Amino acid sequence: MTIEIALVLSIVAAALVLFATQRLRLDVSALLLLVVVIAIPQVFHSDWLVDRGVDLAAAFPTIAEGLSGLSNPATITVLAMFILSAGVQRTGLVHLLGRKLFTFVKDSERRQLIVIALVVGPVSGFVNNTAAVAVAIPMVLDMAKRSGTKASRLLLPLSFFGMMGGTLTVVGTSTNILASSLLADVEEFGRSIGMFEFTRVGLVVLIVGFIYFLTVGPFLLPHRDAQRLDDGDDALFIVEASIPSSSQLVGATLTDKDFASGADVEVLRLIRGGRSYVAKAADVEVAADDVLQVRANLRATMDLIARDDVTVLSEFADVHRVRGDGRLVRVLLRNRRRFASQPARSVDFWARYHARPIGIERDEVSAPRLADEPLNVGEVVLMEVSATSLARLQRHPDLVVLEEQVDDFDRRRMVIAAGIVAGVVASAALTPLPIVVTALIGVVAMVVTGCVREEDLYTGVSWDVIFLLAGVIPLGIAMAKSGAADWVASLLVAAAGDWHPLVVLLVLYVVTTVLTELVSNNASVVILVPVAVSLAMGLGIEVFAAVLVVMFAASTSFLSPVGYQTNTMVFGTGVYRFSDFAKVGAPLNVLLAGTTCLTIWLWLIA
Repeated sequence: MTIEIALVLSIVAAALVLFATQRLRLDVSALLLLVVVIAIPQVFHSDWLVDRGVDLAAAFPTIAEGLSGLSNPATITVLAMFILSAGVQRTGLVHLLGRKLFTFVKDSERRQLIVIALVVGPVSGFVNNTAAVAVAIPMVLDMAKRSGTKASRLLLPLSFFGMMGGTLTVVGTSTNILASSLLADVEEFGRSIGMFEFTRVGLVVLIVGFIYFLTVGPFLLPHRDAQRLDDGDDALFIVEASIPSSSQLVGATLTDKDFASGADVEVLRLIRGGRSYVAKAADVEVAADDVLQVRANLRATMDLIARDDVTVLSEFADVHRVRGDGRLVRVLLRNRRRFASQPARSVDFWARYHARPIGIERDEVSAPRLADEPLNVGEVVLMEVSATSLARLQRHPDLVVLEEQVDDFDRRRMVIAAGIVAGVVASAALTPLPIVVTALIGVVAMVVTGCVREEDLYTGVSWDVIFLLAGVIPLGIAMAKSGAADWVASLLVAAAGDWHPLVVLLVLYVVTTVLTELVSNNASVVILVPVAVSLAMGLGIEVFAAVLVVMFAASTSFLSPVGYQTNTMVFGTGVYRFSDFAKVGAPLNVLLAGTTCLTIWLWLIA
């Protein structure tokens, strides 16, 4: 091992620690990694070291190579696919397709799983699978509520089918796009992967997953939800309203005015200054600026907003009041760092989400005022949001908007958006144009036709993924230039020299799965694709076969909520425990490890 290889592997180890512990955000860690690999040859390279056999400039990326991650075709393609997915999401195409199919499932859990597989699986192959799952989460939650099915029985299969569906084409996952770009730089392969070049393997993966969830999977899925996710019209919210000086309630009691029955609410307490009346709330003479805390359903809350004798408060405080010209949405809290028993007033909903909270979906609260009530992941909050801010709220990673906004759908643009995505895929498959070019043409078409707005060009992109790609790509360059990938592969070749090629593929699959759970799918691909190429060349195995194993293992790692973005998203709904992923995902991982490697071996090696 040379000093250059040792230094690169040390940086890889440090990157793994940062990615696994997430002490910094993944995109921040990736940018820090980019800076380090660029700075080392600029700061420490010297003739003195070169004379002693240490050439840092030759082992690390140049400035241009280090920044190439920002302009890499993989990064640009992933960015373009996010925007194309935003266009599909904004038109409501996936929602409409799912809603029409859901009319046939009724209360059958088996049929619901079949519909999820048939909708999300194929769609994830043609739009980014993370975006496809994000669109489908509110749809699946709504189906669970209407049918009485536990949401925990459906959301995990949703994530898994999104991951498996993403293996159908090059554009299904950012992992596939990145691996294709890395393989194009390999002299022994010398080209990008075709759009449908490995679809036969992806179909095997999707079919095996489908059979698994029709047979074994239902026995392993949890039967409990951490949060009641009932229908929005029947859900009860705790809401606060102040008494204006002009109210007819001033000087009378709530009983005298028959307020509770007239407003169809349950009065929980009357708050005056620092004092609260609970048992006698309805019998205390009301004064101006008193605050009523009531329990009401969605319809009653809307009626309260329209009344003149009370003013429903937003932001859970007196400062902001409901304007009455926005729309009300039920929102599920899913960011475990943001909502971890923090008082509601400390979240600053308006500054962060451009939405004002009005009520909490609970049977009771412990704090005297809603502003002081701790909020936790899995809870449902009723919010007021303007029509222009709703799309941004629906895409925000901290929240899941549960109420479907049918009026936002545009049937004419649904057809246009579907045609554009189909054109992008077909052009990449049937013409000499590379996918990065067809995807950018698709973005322009989406903008010109109005399927995406100007703000969607920015808010529709998961920038953390983009910067993660930009940061880890230079690490792959350093692995190749320093000889670290060849050195690691030589150790594996020495150990696996007498192994059957199928066993080699299985070991490579397992290593990729474990690394993906520790870091991320994209980081594991950048680290292991060069190793897989060197290993395959050393053992005389088809290079494409080894790279495919890494791609599929990184895209189908089900063991935890941190290995893949879609798992993190459904984990954030609050209906799962950490162990649920391993319980359901481990048997499927073992099953796919065998079938995927066997399929690739039979196709490319045997």
